[in-house]
Amino acid sequence: MRADYLRPWMDLLLARVEPGERILAQGRAFEPHRDDFELTQLISGPGCAVVVTERRVLWVSRGDQRWARTVPFAVVRSYVELTQAHRYALALDHEGLERLRWVPAHRFLFWSWGDAEEAGPVSGSVLGFSRRDAAAARAIRMQLQAAGVPAGEPRSLPKRERRREVPSGFLRRAGSEEP
Repeated sequence: MRADYLRPWMDLLLARVEPGERILAQGRAFEPHRDDFELTQLISGPGCAVVVTERRVLWVSRGDQRWARTVPFAVVRSYVELTQAHRYALALDHEGLERLRWVPAHRFLFWSWGDAEEAGPVSGSVLGFSRRDAAAARAIRMQLQAAGVPAGEPRSLPKRERRREVPSGFLRRAGSEEP
């Protein structure tokens, strides 16, 4: 693991590993901030530390242990592999787990703003990886397959369109003549 900022997060996760629980992989992953995501947006920023054991996957993206996430493989009902170019993610459908999440701090009619925390049930988790063959991604897939968890049809997301450049004619003042 190259990034020094991940070390405290990794230490927090390793402290949560139970005696006798075998670590299969550890590394870096990415977690979406919203329900809708695009893998090109997901795989950016600092990401999170992830540890895969033979019983569960654990990850955290903050030094606060309240934000550590755990999904035991025994509660996963199905999973889907998502790709977009070389980027890769695993979407896990699981039994409801209580989890802390970000919610708007203020709401008025159709507007919402600010950050607040709220605990509530979550029945899905997504972990993104920079590539399909990342050690943690391989370990998660192997454990899900070994547990007999059904895999959904793999999905390939369309390539993200780049913003188009503004044509130079648009930059000219209206009514000015071409040189």
